[in-house]
Amino acid sequence: MSRKPTSGSLRRRWLRLSAALFAVALASGTTTEDAERLESRRHKIELLSQSELNRLKRNYENYLKLSPERREQLFLLHDALEQDTKNGGHLQKLLNDYNRWFIKLSPFDREKLLSTADPGERAQLVQKLREEQQKQRVLRVSRIPLVPFFGGRLDEAVGPLSSSQLDTVLGAVEQNYLREETKKRVPRVVASRERHLQIVRLTMEQLRREREAGTKMSPRETALVDTLLDAIPNEALKTRITSSGVPQQIRRQLGQVVGRSVLAEWKAEIDEVPATSAQIEETTNRWLAAAPAEKRDAMQERLQSQNGRRWFAVVAALQTNPRLKRQRQAIFWLFRGMPTPPGNRPGGAPAKPSMSTTEGAEKDSSSTESN
Repeated sequence: MSRKPTSGSLRRRWLRLSAALFAVALASGTTTEDAERLESRRHKIELLSQSELNRLKRNYENYLKLSPERREQLFLLHDALEQDTKNGGHLQKLLNDYNRWFIKLSPFDREKLLSTADPGERAQLVQKLREEQQKQRVLRVSRIPLVPFFGGRLDEAVGPLSSSQLDTVLGAVEQNYLREETKKRVPRVVASRERHLQIVRLTMEQLRREREAGTKMSPRETALVDTLLDAIPNEALKTRITSSGVPQQIRRQLGQVVGRSVLAEWKAEIDEVPATSAQIEETTNRWLAAAPAEKRDAMQERLQSQNGRRWFAVVAALQTNPRLKRQRQAIFWLFRGMPTPPGNRPGGAPAKPSMSTTEGAEKDSSSTESN
């Protein structure tokens, strides 16, 4: 009865085969350079593990099954890659990108590509598959609430306030803006981040209820902005916020200041469960998909900056961490420039959405009380 070859005997056979091929190559009139190259390859084979030797054997057997034309194509590709490596390796990078894309295809699509022999037809098929993937991505985007568009530059120079400064600003909102029945729901703890968060959430709720009651909202929104601005203790910061003189821009800058300040108080929770690279990429893609086409390139450049990438990591963390749901609603509302949260007008007629909000943002804001 024949015995199954051991891994050691298989390895010795491969080494003897490589040595024999090397000897044949020398006898067939190769140059010194060719001989050195073959010797180098033989040495690499000696260093391979048994699993790597097995893979090399399978590759060689698959190669022997190829037609002469296909073998010639592979030789030409190999030569092109070697030359490309000397010129910077751009072709190799393209090949690596293609391989990463290819292995993510469905088995059906991979088989379809492999069975398409004509290079032109294969290129068209690749283009078609990529277009279908893009359509699917846009479709997925349309099914997910969009990230609120915060507007303005993500300028760290305008925030955050210190915890004591934030307490002064939100304390003014509590005393001078919230209605008496709403004030009763503010926690009595002094300088607590929970208290700060609740004041913001109660302000959102009060604005929504006032809209539902048919209150004229423009004066109420202006009163909120004036209350916040008057309470900022840093005159230089106040001047910076109001320097544009444009009411909408002032609201956005002011919202960013308060938003960054509230965000800073919950930094530990955000850092505890950071967003993954995939979540950050998905958030960025959703943002770009929602942007006007003529502004998309400029926005993409901004988002690739260090500040933009860092901010999107925070946005993704807020969106994906269920522990931060209450904070997410309040912070996104502040960064959108504190628009009046939508509600229902008397008689059940739906309120007209603010032009500065998105569908997903409206759902967050309108659900403040229920959450």
